Amino acid sequence: MKKVLRAWTFWIRSHLKEECGAYLDQFVLPELRRQPGNLRAAPLFRDLTDGTTQVVVASIWESMEHIRAYDGGSSAGPTLDPAIRAKILDRDTMVRHYVLDSIDDPALAMLAADELNAGSMGSTNA
Repeated sequence: MKKVLRAWTFWIRSHLKEECGAYLDQFVLPELRRQPGNLRAAPLFRDLTDGTTQVVVASIWESMEHIRAYDGGSSAGPTLDPAIRAKILDRDTMVRHYVLDSIDDPALAMLAADELNAGSMGSTNA
């Protein structure tokens, strides 16, 4: 059965990377991981040369139906806590979804490699 990679991107100032990672690890990722149909969730961080960091919150789901159940049917829009909105420099207004052919899809292997490169903020729990 095909899986779905859900990804949302935003940008922060690089000095907020540790704070952002801690927030994601404490609040966002556990919530995603508790959802029926969620297989894994992880943050990916990419430091840019202008003092900003690109953050992608990526999660793997059993199906779009599971995603719709999680987000109330608005699968195109990200869920954003108002408390952190002021710390985000810019953000994608839409969540992107990618169909994976299988759990062995090369995209999953790339996600696992990126999680390892992200350090402690990229901890994973399936």
